[in-house]
Amino acid sequence: MWTAWTNEPMNSTHRIAFAAAVMVVAVAACSPAAVAPPSLASRSPVASQSARVPSSGDSSPSQRAASMTVGGTDVTGPILHATVKLPTGWANLGSAADVNGGEPPGVGFFLSLVDNTFKDPCTHVQRSPKIGSTVADAAAAIGEIPDTTVTKPLQTTFVGHPATYLELRIPASLPCAPDQFYLWQDSPGGDWWALGLNATIRVWILEVGGLRVAIAARSYAGSSAELKTELQQTLDSIVFDVSP
Repeated sequence: MWTAWTNEPMNSTHRIAFAAAVMVVAVAACSPAAVAPPSLASRSPVASQSARVPSSGDSSPSQRAASMTVGGTDVTGPILHATVKLPTGWANLGSAADVNGGEPPGVGFFLSLVDNTFKDPCTHVQRSPKIGSTVADAAAAIGEIPDTTVTKPLQTTFVGHPATYLELRIPASLPCAPDQFYLWQDSPGGDWWALGLNATIRVWILEVGGLRVAIAARSYAGSSAELKTELQQTLDSIVFDVSP
């Protein structure tokens, strides 16, 4: 449900692979509602290494250009790609990217369609009827995710596209484990879930090439200012490939 702000997933097989990749990375490393979002000029199979490409000429030495896929478009088509400048140490997981496994106190983000949300996130019962087809419909549905608090949607611009912005807060406790608490699906059987408690998930919903796309950026109460800055810089670098 909408509330005041008080504190500062690919088919199912792909989602499972994404979760496994997050665990591997973790082992190897793992405001009032009216306040405007930060100023912004934003499943495919796991591709932690293969998706990395050499840094482009305008990237700083600490960044590399990475190709990503909007989750769900690899199932429903046409596939929508984005290019992102990832800082050193970040993992490219295809439709998601993160540092420290994306779990507390790491940060990360994912790119996905919004096909439907869940009436019960823990038992994975979907909304019926399915949410409508507009950006406003998706924002309203995310605002009704049970056991979370969400800011009222705000109209803004994200990486050159008109967007609806909101903030989703995962509380200190949930009725089930975070990785069983489903947020939304990008296609039938393609699910995205919470990774940790005390999380803030900033969400921009926009239309790109006729598709409804969500960019969801995760951070936690314990995430460092440095990682939050890296996350913001990465979001600012997103460029969608909408060429004919």
